[in-house]
Amino acid sequence: MLKRFASSKLFFMCALLFTVQMVVSAVSSVIEVFTVLQNQAYLLERTPIGTNFNVEFNVNIVPVQNILVLIGLWLLYASAKKTDTPFMSTAGVTLFKVTEILQIVGCGILCGLLLLIGLLVLLASSGAPNVTNYTGLPDNIAILIMGVAFVVGLVLSVLLLLYSIKMLGVWTSLQRAIQVGVLPKKLPGYALALQGFSIFCDVAAMIAFFVLNAWILIPGSLCSMAARVYVIRCMAAYNREVAGMEAGSF
Repeated sequence: MLKRFASSKLFFMCALLFTVQMVVSAVSSVIEVFTVLQNQAYLLERTPIGTNFNVEFNVNIVPVQNILVLIGLWLLYASAKKTDTPFMSTAGVTLFKVTEILQIVGCGILCGLLLLIGLLVLLASSGAPNVTNYTGLPDNIAILIMGVAFVVGLVLSVLLLLYSIKMLGVWTSLQRAIQVGVLPKKLPGYALALQGFSIFCDVAAMIAFFVLNAWILIPGSLCSMAARVYVIRCMAAYNREVAGMEAGSF
């Protein structure tokens, strides 16, 4: 079942769209950097000698986790397409596990930093309750907004940490299924829900790029949305395959 699923057209489209999304994002970042440097060079030509100026730009670096996931997808597909053996390689799933471990470490560090910052802010506010804030809002309103933002950030970080821990177990189960032929587990429902939330974030980012006239970044968001739609379809198809195996085993 795993070999048939990983060699399907649906899985291939999922890997292909994810590849296109990463390539488009990387190209957009490079074009953005060259555009900013060109503008800075234009300003430098019209700047008196000795005048200071700063080159400031943001580069959208492709995360290491995404690169590992991309390599893992193609390794799985290549292994499943081999017709000379009925077995599959676990190299792709191993890379998925590495990405989850990196995510767990990153989320753990982030949660720790958020807790430390929250503690420091709490101590500072209790020791100096009349400190003037720079938001233009009353102190109680500013503190309330900061508190809500802190709690939301902490909750999201904890949820992402728990999600990564759960997905690490899923990939371990899938790796064991490939190695010894046991029944694989279904992907958890909140994994599909997270992909749906990511599509919402891509839509919000695309709207922001449109408002800011950052046209070069819009194709990356469109490709990301298309890739995530196929990821959801692929995950749902996998769960249907596993459900069919569970029904046939009794």
